[in-house]
Amino acid sequence: MTLKGDQSTTRALNRRLILNCLRREGGLSRVEISAMTGLSPAAVTGVTAELINEGMLVEGKGMQSTGGRKPIPLNIDYRQHWSVGFKLTPDGVEGTLTDLSTQPIGTCKVPLSSYDPATVAAAVENGVAALLQKQNSNSNKLVGIGVAMPGLIDVNQGLCLEFHDFGWDHVPIAELIAARTSVPVWVDNDVNAFAIAQQLFGYGRTRGSALVLVISSGVGAALIFNGQIHRGARFAAGEIGFLRHDKGNWVTNDRLSWNQRLSEPGIIRGWQELRGKGPGNDLQEAAANGDPLAVVYLGKVGHEIGERLVSMIDLVDPEVVIVGGEAVRFGKALIDPLARAIKENSFGTPPPLEVDWDNDVWLRGASALAIQKFFDFESAAGYQRKLVG
Repeated sequence: MTLKGDQSTTRALNRRLILNCLRREGGLSRVEISAMTGLSPAAVTGVTAELINEGMLVEGKGMQSTGGRKPIPLNIDYRQHWSVGFKLTPDGVEGTLTDLSTQPIGTCKVPLSSYDPATVAAAVENGVAALLQKQNSNSNKLVGIGVAMPGLIDVNQGLCLEFHDFGWDHVPIAELIAARTSVPVWVDNDVNAFAIAQQLFGYGRTRGSALVLVISSGVGAALIFNGQIHRGARFAAGEIGFLRHDKGNWVTNDRLSWNQRLSEPGIIRGWQELRGKGPGNDLQEAAANGDPLAVVYLGKVGHEIGERLVSMIDLVDPEVVIVGGEAVRFGKALIDPLARAIKENSFGTPPPLEVDWDNDVWLRGASALAIQKFFDFESAAGYQRKLVG
């Protein structure tokens, strides 16, 4: 696909360049934008005037000047447009309405009567309607819908290649949802969606590369190079959860995969085998109360995760390592040993380790799928589709 006309193409690319510069840096004057993007002052003035008229940019108060007219900072008005993100789980479809900075505006949950693709698409449609109804709005403000799920996803075709939980095989889920909602839909692996949110507005915002690890119901990784997700030839990059580990250490079961041993359920199973089930044996509570056995147990788990991460860090050499997912609720008892293992075993000085402690990362990540496309395409074209086949 190509954009119509050379002048239109240049204008679109300039819009994209300026908006992404402001997204990363924020609060820049026209002179600063020109210096950072390499665009001429005239080009910056023309494009920013257009974006202000559209409501995409707002002017702030004049900054301190060394002489002459005070430079006026420009910021993106993230409230002008919305995105909806959905996370598909065995329990149902969870959704969130966000602004363009992935800040939540509303949430919903729609149960599923079956995992049939048409049923799931209908649930997403109902979720979108419910979220907009709560805000007394229509779909005109929506830039798109993002859908995140485990499994292999062909993001170019919006095709779910494989999703074991739902029994899906080559399901055109994006097309099914778009047909019901009349809104652009983007689908991706949930870990990639989380990484995109980090790249847009999180710890990867000002970094060109990142290694992202998510410890949840499974364990997955994502790679960001030159500001873009690396998905691999089979869309399977980062699927580390099934890799086995040969090191027989303090655990009685060796050769356990990441998912079996180091996912959140795996960590809890290991704790229950050690302490037993029953009231008063909650691992998070025990760690928070400084239970010596819980602290030692999580320390060994965190150290093992760190040791496994080192090989990936040394392979891709990212600017930052980002860790998130439900397992971070176990706190510093898990994370501090993980960080120490990376420091002790890395080649040279390791990259900084950042932890996303929030619990809404999945839904914000799904919403970020549409937001990324808005910044990379929709906004670049003035929110008017000018693509031709």
